[in-house]
Amino acid sequence: MALGPRTPCVLAILLALAASPTAAQPSPPPASPTFTLADALARARTEAPESAAARARVEAAGQAVGQAARGPNPVFEFRLENWASGVSRSVLPYDAFAEVTQVVEIGGKRGARRGVAEAALGSSQAAEALTAQMLALDISRAYLDAVRLRDRQRTLSAQATDLGEMVRVLDRRVSLGTTAESELLKLRTEEARAATELIRTELAANRALSALAARLNVDVTLDALALPPPPPAPGAIDDDAALRRRPDVVSAERAVSAARQALRLEDARAVPDPAVNAGLKRTVGYNTGLFTVTMPVPLFNHNRAARIVAQGQVTAAELELAATERRARGDLVAARAAAQRLGERARDIRSRLVDPARGARDAARAAFATGAGDVLRLVDAERVFADAALIAIDLETDAVVAAIEARLAAGEDPLP
Repeated sequence: MALGPRTPCVLAILLALAASPTAAQPSPPPASPTFTLADALARARTEAPESAAARARVEAAGQAVGQAARGPNPVFEFRLENWASGVSRSVLPYDAFAEVTQVVEIGGKRGARRGVAEAALGSSQAAEALTAQMLALDISRAYLDAVRLRDRQRTLSAQATDLGEMVRVLDRRVSLGTTAESELLKLRTEEARAATELIRTELAANRALSALAARLNVDVTLDALALPPPPPAPGAIDDDAALRRRPDVVSAERAVSAARQALRLEDARAVPDPAVNAGLKRTVGYNTGLFTVTMPVPLFNHNRAARIVAQGQVTAAELELAATERRARGDLVAARAAAQRLGERARDIRSRLVDPARGARDAARAAFATGAGDVLRLVDAERVFADAALIAIDLETDAVVAAIEARLAAGEDPLP
């Protein structure tokens, strides 16, 4: 092959690309304050509106417990009779009555109401824990998705830069008459493909970062994010003990307790409450006292409809608890297996996948630099290496996500 006067310079550039250990690899981020996943989770606990809303419900439910045992209010009545009778008041004077009526609760209604309030407090506490777990999982996925897209962007950016340099070199070859223009068109096509994919990834990364920053109300850059190592996944554990720690199972258990307390209250309401009435009256010029006790006769209404509905709610809550436990057990088994498999695969993905692809790419670059290779082989090697690097990024990120999901499935914190 005929060599032009600038061929040594061209060879040097291509050989430098082939020998560069960082080509098509994520470039090191510029100096920037690090915002770790632990930082994101800590900020979510203090800043996320979901957490504040759950805490507000717990606080309100706690205050309601102290008020639940209060009895019904007394009823005061003032009654004036014989007015506008058309008869002289000396003959038919006014009759005035001042009475207070107090319902006396029996049948354990106060205790039942307090039980309902305490059960509501337990349910709100379980809901707060479930909200915290879902928020931790949501924030972890959002954070790691931003990291994944950021690292993919860096890989594609390096690839696009390298392809742009190769296009410049090949364009020079074409101008010197040492390479056919069709070869240049092939390489330009690959460069355009890589540049298009880079733009799409950049947009997705920025969108993911914006969503994360908005949820946490924090100003952060992509370079500040860092991929953490996979946290230890739960190994051989007592599944029953793990299920009892899970917020969704605890929440379902509290729902059963709340339903039972509601049934207890409806049963108590089936017992009629007496009412005590006492007061003063003035009639025909004399002041006298009065005292009355009234008692509903439970002849027709035994609060039967409400008790039937409450019993149905207990049965439904117990069945929903069983369903939640089954789902949780399956989720725990699947999440633990996924974390173990992905963690094992991610540990050597670079040596098994990326390093061989890098070797093939470097060989193709070296051959092309000396004129022994063709553009199609170079393009194929570049694409294989980029795909391998992207797969490694995805797998390493998925391993972290799977480990966090497994820890949450076992009722543990997302990070140790």
